[in-house]
Amino acid sequence: MYIKKLIITNYLNDVIRDINFNDKGLNLIVGMNTGNGTSNNIGKTTLIRCIDFCLEGKFEQLYIDKEFKEQKNEEIYTFLKREQPIFKSIFTDPYTNNNYTIVRTVTFEDEKFVFNNKILLDDTEVEGDFQVELKKIFFNTLSLKPSFRQLVPKFIRKDEQQISNVLKYLHSTTSYSEYEKIHLFLFGFKAKQVLQKKSELERSLKSKKKAKTILGSRFNATDLRQILEITKKDLGKYYTKRDLFKLDDQYELEEKQLKNIQLNLIDSEKAISNIKLKHSMTLNKLKELEEGIFGNDTQALKLLYDEVSFYTENLHKTFDDVVKFHNKMISNEVEYMKKKVFEYEKELESLSSTRNGYSEEYSKLMMSLSKKGSLAEYTKLNEQIEKLVEKKGQDEKLLEELEKIEKEVKDLEDKLLVIKKEVDLNLLDFDKKLSIFNESFSNYSKILYDKEYFVSYNKEEDPIKFYTKNVGGNEGSGKKQAIVSAFDLAYIDFIDRLKLNVPHFIAHDKVELIDIAKLEKLFEISNQINGQFIIPIIYDKIEGIYDKFKGNIILKLSEENKFFGV
Repeated sequence: MYIKKLIITNYLNDVIRDINFNDKGLNLIVGMNTGNGTSNNIGKTTLIRCIDFCLEGKFEQLYIDKEFKEQKNEEIYTFLKREQPIFKSIFTDPYTNNNYTIVRTVTFEDEKFVFNNKILLDDTEVEGDFQVELKKIFFNTLSLKPSFRQLVPKFIRKDEQQISNVLKYLHSTTSYSEYEKIHLFLFGFKAKQVLQKKSELERSLKSKKKAKTILGSRFNATDLRQILEITKKDLGKYYTKRDLFKLDDQYELEEKQLKNIQLNLIDSEKAISNIKLKHSMTLNKLKELEEGIFGNDTQALKLLYDEVSFYTENLHKTFDDVVKFHNKMISNEVEYMKKKVFEYEKELESLSSTRNGYSEEYSKLMMSLSKKGSLAEYTKLNEQIEKLVEKKGQDEKLLEELEKIEKEVKDLEDKLLVIKKEVDLNLLDFDKKLSIFNESFSNYSKILYDKEYFVSYNKEEDPIKFYTKNVGGNEGSGKKQAIVSAFDLAYIDFIDRLKLNVPHFIAHDKVELIDIAKLEKLFEISNQINGQFIIPIIYDKIEGIYDKFKGNIILKLSEENKFFGV
């Protein structure tokens, strides 16, 4: 995808900027010093920020500068409020020759900016979610990860983190797991569904391990097995002691009754413990289901619907139908769960009543026995047995739940192992693609620094970690901006050779930091690639090579001709 044109108009359709881009090679935005002022703060970077905004970037970047502690440019802010601009960026697909126009209309309502977005294929509006459709157009995919806005900064580097790091160009909190998906995607890893399945299994495994940690917060399964063995031995001693306990003949009948009542109490306690656990688990499930009903947030379901639509012709159900069906299914399950909760509560009430009856009967019988003689020791013995039996039942139930979740964790780990083996098989094809990229990257970095840089990764790590090195063995620091540019130019070569449907343009800010000799070499390389290299720069920096590259200028700005005119 190439960028062809950027048009900015106000709400009256008066043109603010109309910029045509060079089809291939270097595209310069030059800040001129006309002698009446400075070439700073005239909007050189604004052009690439406008492109980024069209690709669902933040609007604030047009009037807030991060370098100056988030300070707002009041002139630009007032201008945008007043003019309520319409941004139209036109892109061309090199493989289909289709033209896509991305339109973002800005209005100011209730003291805030409001955006209306649409996409046109030639003159026909494209239906669907804005970001989903952008991802289909620019990356030909509907996979959830990496997200569209995780990919865009690789092609439009305008902030410090983006321009000074080759691979880790997102926010510093971005995880290696996210970078794994980004870099595998960018370099043409084919088995995207395998990666999606791997991601799902990892999420499930993390959830199960968390649940296991909570259940085993006091004792793990091994602890409980040992505790139960100790409890069983203690119970055995108490049972033996009770069996040997001698009562007068007149007590034998009451003793048998006492044992039967005690067994009934034990069964009741176990049944109550079991129902309580089911009741608790059902309540948790009910909460999850109620949170799963879609209200206004239908993004996740929309992404799944669009993915099915992308691969299926003549889909007979509308998205609204899918949402209604989804919510109806969840509502039915919620009602079922509520019914189960009610049933469990009624059962608990009944079991508790039964248990209370046994307890009362037990107390009466003990009272009767105690009146017939001194049974303090016998009573104490039965109380100890009762407590141990109750504890044993609770520990057995907890062990059962822990063993169940341990099995689920083991099953997920086994499935994840199979998926990882499948990933390894696909990495063989991936390695061939990476070598194609490194051919250009090492060539361009040698021209710049006389060192051959390359991208590699360690597949033994989980997640897979990518890095840059040079052939001499040193780690790439990621701080040499010329190497970042060489990387991006090599990526244009790479996607062109493999005919990958991703953006064929890159935009870099702050190239003034690059030595002029290396900058000249970068400009020369960029004019040889089958893509666009968009650069804002001050005239003073390129004065010595200005004549050589003046044909690459698409926009000149100055104090008299600022980007927004203010």
